[in-house]
Amino acid sequence: MNILTVGGFDPTGGAGIVADVKTIKELQKNPLSIITSIIPQNNNKVFLKKDLSKEEIKAQFDAIFEDFKVDWVKTGVLTTDSIDIILEFKEKYGFKIICDPVLKSTTDFKFSDDFLNKKYLEFFKECFLITPNLKEFKFIEKMFETSTFNLKDINVLVTGKTDVLKINNKNIEITGKYVEKEVHGTGCTYSSAITCFLSSGMTVEDSIKSAKEFVLGSVIYAEKTKYGYNSNPTCINKESVEKNLAYAFNLIKNMDISLVDPDFIISESILLPKTYSDIATVKINGDIKFGISNINSDLLSKLKEFNPKIRSCIYLKSDESIKNTLNNSEFSIFSMKLANNPVSSFKKELIQNRSRTLFDENFPDILYFEGKKPELIILGNNSLEIVKKLQKIEKLIKNR
Repeated sequence: MNILTVGGFDPTGGAGIVADVKTIKELQKNPLSIITSIIPQNNNKVFLKKDLSKEEIKAQFDAIFEDFKVDWVKTGVLTTDSIDIILEFKEKYGFKIICDPVLKSTTDFKFSDDFLNKKYLEFFKECFLITPNLKEFKFIEKMFETSTFNLKDINVLVTGKTDVLKINNKNIEITGKYVEKEVHGTGCTYSSAITCFLSSGMTVEDSIKSAKEFVLGSVIYAEKTKYGYNSNPTCINKESVEKNLAYAFNLIKNMDISLVDPDFIISESILLPKTYSDIATVKINGDIKFGISNINSDLLSKLKEFNPKIRSCIYLKSDESIKNTLNNSEFSIFSMKLANNPVSSFKKELIQNRSRTLFDENFPDILYFEGKKPELIILGNNSLEIVKKLQKIEKLIKNR
């Protein structure tokens, strides 16, 4: 399925065309793109906006529609010329438009003027859905007050912590899991994801819910820059969790494990797991099941509160010599006394040590529980990362 994105070029890739393309590709669609403006920007400011000529924009449309079938178009930063061209091609090819109306940046750089705003009114009524944030929606409402067009005739998704879908004279509130984190480009990622899910035949409401979950991963795994974070389109669901665990299990099964107890339990969760049903575990025979109560699932449900990137862990027996080897390695280790079991020990440690600095950004690679029979748990973003760490640990042990 081809998805065409039309908008501005952000050279940092945090927003605009590059963010759209990364999102579309991550969701298994084929991205096609048309640039309307060159917009040098970063997490600190927008430097300028250089609009391409009508001839340059039209040539991009001609190149794509001559060779590709396009049913869905997502738009970001537009110009008056690009709107005219989009409407011309829509009349000819009949595609549906999802518009993310980029009128002003979060740093207050204006992407639109009065003339372009009037052109947007004509454009909005041709869109299948527009996705303004609350501030943009209030501005758009005022635009429609002096227009002959009726805003109620347009499907609108007002985005925020709680989204409001205005469709068929109804206001539908759509909530989801939320992480308090300012990330550049989430609006682009969100509207592109909605477009992808709609193209798969999902309803408008279900597409929004799925896209909201997708953006959550993009925020949790956002890429740190000097001034902030760039959205990192990341698709995480039960299917991807199962795929990771199956691959990880096969890799570990074929390893020559020298740790004290070669039996292992490896688990991985979806984003911000609420219950055990959101956490999958591989059994010794290779079966993968969600909803199993064990040390791993208990721990993952606690760790999400300190760093939601931690979605996987493996539980292993250990001994004191292994700890000494790990202490002299690149791995970061957090040691604690083993009480009844690792999870209760971990909870006790958190109560005694209120500081979250160990877990907020740079969480340890390994939790080591000291006792007569020491135990360790390797932590990671996913089960494939766990395997990489385990391989390095095995190499250290065999070379000591």
